Amino acid sequence: MSPAERRAVIAEYDELGLSSKEIADLLGCSRRTVHRARSKRRAAGDDWTWTGPEPDHAAVARAVAGDPPDGLTPAERHAAIAQCDRLGLPTWVIADRVGCSTQAVYYARAKRAA
Repeated sequence: MSPAERRAVIAEYDELGLSSKEIADLLGCSRRTVHRARSKRRAAGDDWTWTGPEPDHAAVARAVAGDPPDGLTPAERHAAIAQCDRLGLPTWVIADRVGCSTQAVYYARAKRAA
C-alpha cells in the first residue's frame, strides 16, 4: 500500500470514528503514522478533526453502581467519576466503585475543571 493510499484509508477510518490505536492495528502501522496522516490532512486544508466516541451509558451506570465492566474506556471512566462527584461521594469511594486509583479521580476532576 502506498503512503497516499494509506492516508486515504486512514481518512475513511477517521470519519467512522475509530481511534488512532484501532486504525494502526487494522492497517498494521504505528500510531505515529496515523497521527502524521491526520496532520497532513489538516495541512492540506481539511478542517475535519477526530472526536472520541460517546461513552456507553450502560457501562457508566454500572461503574457508578460499583460494578465496572472490563475494558472501561477513559471517556466512560471520566463520565462515571463526574456522576459520582455529583452524588457527593468521597474520592476513595469513587475510586473503589469505578475501579481506578484515587489519582485517576483527581486527574479526571482537574481535566473537567480545565
